[in-house]
Formats: sequence, structure tokens, C-alpha cells
Amino acid sequence: MFLRKKESKAPSDCGKYATFSKEQDKSEVAIHCNRPPPATEAVPPTLLHPVFGQFLDDCENHEIQWQDSRFAMELSAAMSAFYVDEAARAQAVRDVFAGCGGLHFTRTKIEDTDYMTDGDISLNGHRFAIAEFKNEVGCSGAEPYAQASLYYLESTRRHAATMAYSVLPCFIILLFGPYLAFAGASWNLRPIVQVLSTTLPMHYHWSDTKTRATVARHLGSLKKAIRTLENHYRSLSVQARPDSLPCSQIFPHPTSFTSLLDGTRQVFKYSCQLFPDKLVFFGSLVGKDDKICIKFVRRYSSKVHLWCASMECAPSLRGFEPIPGGWFMVIMDALPPDYVCLDEFQASPGCLHRIKEKLVQLHQENYVHGDIRSTNIMVLKDETRFMIVDFDWAGEIGETRYPMNVNRTQIQRPEGAVDGALIQAGHDTAMLDIIAGWMKLELVDC
Repeated sequence: MFLRKKESKAPSDCGKYATFSKEQDKSEVAIHCNRPPPATEAVPPTLLHPVFGQFLDDCENHEIQWQDSRFAMELSAAMSAFYVDEAARAQAVRDVFAGCGGLHFTRTKIEDTDYMTDGDISLNGHRFAIAEFKNEVGCSGAEPYAQASLYYLESTRRHAATMAYSVLPCFIILLFGPYLAFAGASWNLRPIVQVLSTTLPMHYHWSDTKTRATVARHLGSLKKAIRTLENHYRSLSVQARPDSLPCSQIFPHPTSFTSLLDGTRQVFKYSCQLFPDKLVFFGSLVGKDDKICIKFVRRYSSKVHLWCASMECAPSLRGFEPIPGGWFMVIMDALPPDYVCLDEFQASPGCLHRIKEKLVQLHQENYVHGDIRSTNIMVLKDETRFMIVDFDWAGEIGETRYPMNVNRTQIQRPEGAVDGALIQAGHDTAMLDIIAGWMKLELVDC
């Protein structure tokens, strides 16, 4: 659908502000690159292929080798120089990538078009690294991030309809004047592009050892990531995509976890995404009838979840493990369909009182939940059981704090529940009192 509506046009023209911004305002043909903010995808490239998340981790932890240091030094010298035009800059920088990094970026023409890249690395017709150059920041022409995103689209246009088992991952390297940045691109139902680094100034002073090390780690991580993608495309088989897209084109890349129950490796398959803007999915264990819920988060308290599950007021936690890119994967039992959110159900005072009792017990264990909203409490319609979910903000009293951008506009919260503040036990009970208030119920102290 996207490819039928998105006409092929020259990236050097369509990457210019006037054209690109107009196209991005059309939801049916927008590339999901977060420009503007509505042009975004719930599942980012870091969850569609592990190479991008691993790159992020490596940029923090890569052990710098002498080759990385030399690469950084030579690239800094080349990018900090002035050039008569973009072509001269691009050639000088490509020479450094080849000579010091072993990364051979070549200008090539995209198949069946007249579009020429500034440099790319490919295998069997698949471009898995695209470089986009601008001579200086103030030069006219297309915006580099937009232009590179469009080169990725045109490079993958003929493959996207036939690759059943790849999201067509590709690194984008932006080099504009003395600045360097990285992005990751992949396919879902359309191209998705995600910025993977802050912009690195390559004209740093020789005494700035911190920036020198940061650049060296990024370059070492890039070399490793490029090798990973080369192996990916080397082993890739081309198969026709069925009418119903395969899981690898819709869902995150993890499909197994280590069971917290017996330590065995469990394989699962996804069935659907619970909400289009949330990283919450339903699935099932392969070879079993067990229905599970899979969630991807940046922070989560497995301790609090396990305690609540032991008190029979949270779904059983089956798995919890980190995955590349700073993510955590949470696997829990899927609740039966006869559970409903508290905001869809008029609970009795007795039901809310039992929930409050569990919260008080939770606080006595020195834990807080942090986000007691009606959508995070699931209740059986006969009120015999309830389940608390969403332990993203949960943790120990006196240690866990509210995250950035706490929603206080659409959600009523107690005083003090603001970004960066310690989460208080009283905030949990106050949130439950708020729920009772709009239900016109009154809760007594436990």
C-alpha cells in the first residue's frame, strides 16, 4: 500500500525542506523518521533488528583499540578541513573510511533510476550502509537526514515487496561539514528511520580526550555493526512475501526468553499488538496453549511484579531480561478476556477496599507501584479477583523516582507526583482515592 502511493522521486530534490515537509504531513506516504513527531512508529528499528540496539550498547561499552584511535584521528583531520565543494569533501572522507576503517563506501546508482548515492556499502544488491555528505552546515540543498532516508527508500523499494524474512536493516551515516551522526533504517509496513547518536563534532581540540574516546567508540562500534549486517545479507534468502506479512515485518525481533520458573529457554510467537502506540503484544508459547503478554520497556521492577504475583494480585511473571539498546523484555501470563479495566467497570466499595489493602501490604514491604491508574487495574466482573499491571515506575520506597514527562494534564495525580521526584507510598493510595472519587465512592483507611 505504501509503495503504491509513494511515488519514486529524486532524493536530492525531495529531501529539500519545502518538498519533504509537505510529503511528511501526508500520513499515507510519510516515512516514519520522527519528523514531524506524528510521523513515528511504535516499534523502532532498535526492536526490529538487534544490530541497532547492539550498536547503541557498543557505543557506550566498546573497548577502544589502537585502530579505532587512528581512525578517529584521521577522520577528525579530514572532516575538520575546508573543501572547495561537496565532492572533494566526500572523496577525502571516503578515503579515510576505507584506509583506516576498512569500510569501502562507493558512489553507486540505484537500480532502475538515475539516483546516485554519495557512498554506500552493498552486497548482492542490498545496501546496508548509506553515507550522505554535505560540504558545510550552511550549504543549500537537501537536508541530509531527509535525503538519506529517501535514498534508503529508493534502495529498498524493489526488495521490500519480496523480502519475507528481513526488515532490510541499514545504517545511515550523516557527514555534514565537521559533524558526524548515525541513524538506523528498517522496514515494517513502510520505511522507519531512527536517530542512533547525538551529533559528534569532529573539529574537537586535541586535549578533549572525552570526545576523542567517544568518537573512537562510535567508529569501532560502526565497524562491528557493518560486519554484522554483511553477514545478515550474505545469509539472506529471497522469498515472496505472502498477502499477510510475516512476523518479522510487524513484531519485535526477540522470539524467546529464559523462563523464571524453571530456567529453560522458551520460544514464542506473536499474535497481535494490544495498542497501536504501545509496545505491548499478545502471543503464545510454541508447542503449547499458554497465552502470554510481551512488553518492551526502558525501566521495570521485576521485584515488585513478582511480589504482587505471589500475593495473587498480578499476572504470573514468566520472563524478564535485558535486550540490546537499553530495552527490557517482560513476559507474563495474558489475562483471560473476562478481566476488564477498572475505568470500564463500576466497582463496589468492597472491591476498591481490597485493592487498597494490597497496596498497604505492598508499602509495608517497602515497595511502591507509582502509577495506580484505572487502566492499570484489571478486575473480574464478579469482583472475586483483581490484577495490578504496569510496573514500569515501581520500585523501592526512597529510591525510585518519577520518569520524565509525567502526564499531569490528562491524568489527575496527587501533589508532588512530578518529574524526578521520589515516588511516595501516599501517592499510590491518593491515586486510588481519585479513582474512587470519580466513581462516587468513599474509601476508608485500612
